[in-house]
Amino acid sequence: MIACFTMTPANPRNAIRPASGKLYVRTILACIVAAVLLLGLWLKRIERLPIDAGPLRFDERNAHELMVRLSKDFPNRVTWSDSRRKAALFLKETLRGYGYAPKGMPFSEVIAGEHYTDLENIYAEKRGARFPEEIVVVAAHYDVAETTVEGAMDDASGVGVVLELARVFAKENPDRTLIFLLTDSEEFGAFWGAHQFARHFDRAGQIIAVINFDFVAPEKQVSILTLSDGLKEGYTPLWLREMALDSIRSLRSVEAVDFRNVMEHIQRAILIPAADHGEFLAAGIPAFNWVGQMPDFTREMTYYHHTPRDVAEAVRPESMGDFGKASERLIRSLNALAKIPADFRNSSYWKVTRDSYVEGWVVTLLHLLAFVPFLTLTVTQFRGAFRMHSRKELKRILYGEVKGVLLLLGAFLMGYMVMILLPYLRVIQQFENFPATQKSPFLYSPNFIAMICVAVAVGLVYWIFKKIFLEGEDYADQPEIRRAIHALLISIVIAAAMLKNTYLAVLLLLPPAYLWAGLKARRRVEGKIINSLLILGGALTFLIILLVMSSVFHIGMVYWYLFLATAYGLISAYSVVLFLVVVAVMARLFRNFVLR
Repeated sequence: MIACFTMTPANPRNAIRPASGKLYVRTILACIVAAVLLLGLWLKRIERLPIDAGPLRFDERNAHELMVRLSKDFPNRVTWSDSRRKAALFLKETLRGYGYAPKGMPFSEVIAGEHYTDLENIYAEKRGARFPEEIVVVAAHYDVAETTVEGAMDDASGVGVVLELARVFAKENPDRTLIFLLTDSEEFGAFWGAHQFARHFDRAGQIIAVINFDFVAPEKQVSILTLSDGLKEGYTPLWLREMALDSIRSLRSVEAVDFRNVMEHIQRAILIPAADHGEFLAAGIPAFNWVGQMPDFTREMTYYHHTPRDVAEAVRPESMGDFGKASERLIRSLNALAKIPADFRNSSYWKVTRDSYVEGWVVTLLHLLAFVPFLTLTVTQFRGAFRMHSRKELKRILYGEVKGVLLLLGAFLMGYMVMILLPYLRVIQQFENFPATQKSPFLYSPNFIAMICVAVAVGLVYWIFKKIFLEGEDYADQPEIRRAIHALLISIVIAAAMLKNTYLAVLLLLPPAYLWAGLKARRRVEGKIINSLLILGGALTFLIILLVMSSVFHIGMVYWYLFLATAYGLISAYSVVLFLVVVAVMARLFRNFVLR
């Protein structure tokens, strides 16, 4: 390491660069070797739990008929509607007909600025014979989005499966307690019905598994996707996830699909789920969600999902049979377990292939290794700057850059505070912790007055801060020192992000860390263009994620969705502050390497 900072009196700057470059390359190679060794030594084979092979009693025709009745007799089941209330009565009557004593769980919610107090979850319970204190929940939501009518696929189909499973087990004596849950307000709030059950059901701590059905695919169903992401935190434990997948595979009529390796990494980083399972996982309850897929999933989400074309005629009985039979097999397999895994809530792992995984501590080491070359380069540059320049000059530049970042950050934080206040001031519609549901007209109608209010707040505060705290002109001299300072600031952000979510830290901070390290003092126009591309490239993964989300999940105008997600608290304050620090650093880099 000492050799890296050897200088000659003639040109110390040139003496440092070759040595630091060699150290950088060696560190990269060492980290690659270490990562390969970690995966090679600690890659484990998934140990599968037995799947029951007994006969199944699920009647797909009956489930389909229940779906048709709910869709046709109770259309427009939006949370606040009379149709939804009548649908709740129908669901209770159906469960009573099977011999249950259904219960309602009333709750309230703010939707589009209106406070509704008569929302209701419905559930029925079959007490277990051997392990009554261990509960398996089978769930679907019976409300619909405001942009649909029948809501057959999403989610009368899931309700039909839950009701038919309730009929199947009505006359049996399962070993573990079964609860058949039909949630309200899945389409609004932060899956508010599921939130109420997960947080306020008196035996929530006894739930060992939640099987959630978001929707059966329309037309020809070719696969069932298992989703495992929690809302802001949580992930499906490996044992439950694999039992769910193996239950689907046992049918041989439909493919079992899940996200793993890179896709799982992205999913664990984002943690914005699309259904009720996310709330259960956030509460520490093992859960997963099944989504039916036709051959063209993009068409499925565009043509049917949350549109008037989501009608009962599009859903086939055999597709509901895939869901019902796989879930019945899973329930019977859970019942047959002599005991559930001791660490049944543990979700600290990363599934690398269909049959292998690594434990959470290995993933953390891999994530740390991803940043080691950058951190090594940062330390090298910073120590080199100390050797090449006087302490007075370094102090001046450090003070100027940190102050510049803090001034920007302060202005951004004021804008953030204004965003949080906007729903309460009725400048934008108020929802419970979540923007409106997918394809809602609200998501396609940006409130420019609200965004202007935030922009004005940021600009005004920044102007005031500059008047108070800026002392003279801070010329953008010594760009190499300034780059080292900002690399140090990014290192601090990386450390803070790693404490919260190492997957997110790697996904969003790897591009700025390594691309911004390539910035140089380029005076010619083409050089400034290169610097601009490097700086903008730091947001590459962020932009790709937004593009995918907007194209597949139809979240409206993406910038407006981000605005709402921040205002409603879907994105945590911790993440917002770290993001704003990076944006402030990015702005300073533009000043130093492009504008000057």
